[in-house]
Amino acid sequence: MYVAEILRAKGADVITIVETETIEAAAKVLRERKFGSLVVRDRTGKLAGIITERDIIRAVADKGASGLTYKVEDFMTREVRTCKTTASIKDVMELMALRRVRHVPVLEDGLLKGMVSSTDVVKFRLEERAAEVAVLRDVSRSR
Repeated sequence: MYVAEILRAKGADVITIVETETIEAAAKVLRERKFGSLVVRDRTGKLAGIITERDIIRAVADKGASGLTYKVEDFMTREVRTCKTTASIKDVMELMALRRVRHVPVLEDGLLKGMVSSTDVVKFRLEERAAEVAVLRDVSRSR
């Protein structure tokens, strides 16, 4: 199974934020959209990083309430782990576990094609296993 299948099921829409926006603006988008992270774009629209709920907590913990006035670029993660639509679900699970990340942007030829979260991967694997169990039940009943 591949990342493309997750994107087909959940959709490929990705909400992004520009690196010059404030931490407060990012927090509001995360709350409104019920997301755990946002892809950050630079001024030219290219992937610049990712900002997560944890980054926002760090901004407030380090700077107090004034942390909300800092720019996203001040607290975002710049070294973003990405994958392609052709990546296997197993490989993405390993990436998430080894690198301790919960959100992986999906890029193809430098273009953002979607975002896969650890929840997406777990949900997909559970549905996959449930389908396998159903097939095995059908086979065992037909004997």
